[in-house]
Amino acid sequence: MKLFVGLLALMLAVGGIAFAVYRAAPAGAECSNRVLSEIASPDGKFVAASFERLCGAQTATAVGMRLAASPPGLYEERDTVFVAPGKVPVRVFWREELALVIESPAQTIAREDATWRKVQVTLRRLR
Repeated sequence: MKLFVGLLALMLAVGGIAFAVYRAAPAGAECSNRVLSEIASPDGKFVAASFERLCGAQTATAVGMRLAASPPGLYEERDTVFVAPGKVPVRVFWREELALVIESPAQTIAREDATWRKVQVTLRRLR
């Protein structure tokens, strides 16, 4: 019984120390987006945008989607369909009402989604 109580006390102490360290750690880098271009879908229901995502000292180039009725420049992580580390050129255009094309020579791609809601997203890697 004493062994059990001793182990329990030790586990609580370790947990308390870990929690204190977690609370004292600095908050993660704040991120912001700098919109490079926005283009509405042919039917005007959706907007696609290329933007730079700045998180502390790191920069990524991204493409995000939003409903046309939502606030301009607001691109949530869940609405991001393409991300490449660093500053890389991207060209975004609508092939059809529900078909978006992203062209980029990016060598490394961190995120590439094939769809967003009803929109089909195609990535064309340029050389």
